Amino acid sequence: MTKRLDKTEARKRVVEIVSRHPSNIRFSRHALEELKNDSLIVSDILNVIRSPAARIVGEGEYERGSFRYRLETNRIAVLIAFDSPVSFVVVTAWRKKS
Repeated sequence: MTKRLDKTEARKRVVEIVSRHPSNIRFSRHALEELKNDSLIVSDILNVIRSPAARIVGEGEYERGSFRYRLETNRIAVLIAFDSPVSFVVVTAWRKKS
């Protein structure tokens, strides 16, 4: 999707997809590699995405044909890109340094 969403709209879309279209959440090969590098698993990232404490940080950044949004908790950051109004891909994720 090539239209930038504000932080509130992006978070609402994440909540909508998680609650109504969870099978439309995909992980890039790069994201899966980075999870291994940080001793994370897919369920860790799904927990971040579902968490009411997770916040969209900053504005969407346009890269490689889509806007990417960083969703964070205190410990984990997840970079996502919406590929339709009802789906997104986890581009990468990492454990934040303490």
